[in-house]
Amino acid sequence: MNSNRRHMLVASGALFTTGVSAHLFKPEAVVSHSIDLEKTIPSRFDSWEIDPTIVPIKPTPDAQAKLNQIYDQIVSRTYKNSTTERAMLSVAYGSQQTDKLKAHRQEVCYAAQGFRVSELTKKPINVNGSVVPVTRFLATLGPRVEPVSYWFTMGNNVVDSRFDRLVTQVRHGFMGEIPDGLLVRISSISNDLEQAYRLHDSFANALIGGIAVADQRRFIGSVV
Repeated sequence: MNSNRRHMLVASGALFTTGVSAHLFKPEAVVSHSIDLEKTIPSRFDSWEIDPTIVPIKPTPDAQAKLNQIYDQIVSRTYKNSTTERAMLSVAYGSQQTDKLKAHRQEVCYAAQGFRVSELTKKPINVNGSVVPVTRFLATLGPRVEPVSYWFTMGNNVVDSRFDRLVTQVRHGFMGEIPDGLLVRISSISNDLEQAYRLHDSFANALIGGIAVADQRRFIGSVV
């Protein structure tokens, strides 16, 4: 049996299981999984600290309304390091991650706000010892050129596709849970894509290294 057919059968079985479990279980989000992003994400780590002179751009009202439907907390900050490089961080937490997550792919979100999106790629990177599948793209709006890197987690897993999300939802459904999740997005202003992505990788490692060990898995999880 080839790999594609095997995945189709597994996905079909998972869909069937989801339908059955919807009748057998009444999932409830687990309160103990909640997290306080403001306290968990450090204001200073390694050579990075918050740059108070930079105010993050707010989403459009329509985009903000959609965010409010998906996420319970959003932290947006700009950090600078000892060599005056800057990285913008946005982390969003949702206590109940369902299929609404698929509507918040960052390339779609940026395009909806008027950015031209190009150079869309996916690449696994090493973040503090874990391999994280990261989605990357270039967003441009007038003179603003912004390389973007991001990933999602559901429960304690990094999810990179609809199939990943489905598998995670089924696993939690059998335990009577709706998984929570995080969006982690790192971006910068740069015309040099390669240099920007190296900066994102370095920043991600420093960020996760600065988070309490007990909370690190929430941000980089394990691959489904």
